[in-house]
Amino acid sequence: MFIPLSMLLLFGCSARINENRVAFDGFMFNSKLKVGLNKKDFEITVLRANRSLSGAKEAGRYEATIYCVNKFGTSDIVWDLDPEDVSEVSSSKSIFIKGRCRI
Repeated sequence: MFIPLSMLLLFGCSARINENRVAFDGFMFNSKLKVGLNKKDFEITVLRANRSLSGAKEAGRYEATIYCVNKFGTSDIVWDLDPEDVSEVSSSKSIFIKGRCRI
């Protein structure tokens, strides 16, 4: 059976690859960002943090940095609840961090 090259190329392009996702400590983490009344303020919940606490902390820090850079052009963050201060995963298997973009 002969399969045309164009069909092989089509199949090769059908896989969805999200190049924007980053693994931390070998795991992909989903996070939820909630913006405060003052758009500089944010809260982040990193889900499934029980897989790797250190990875979840870095995923939260990364999400915060992306938010501040995209909204205010700076990666400078003042932490109210720093990822380094998180010492354990909550019963919901998540961690919570909070801060504000410094502009």
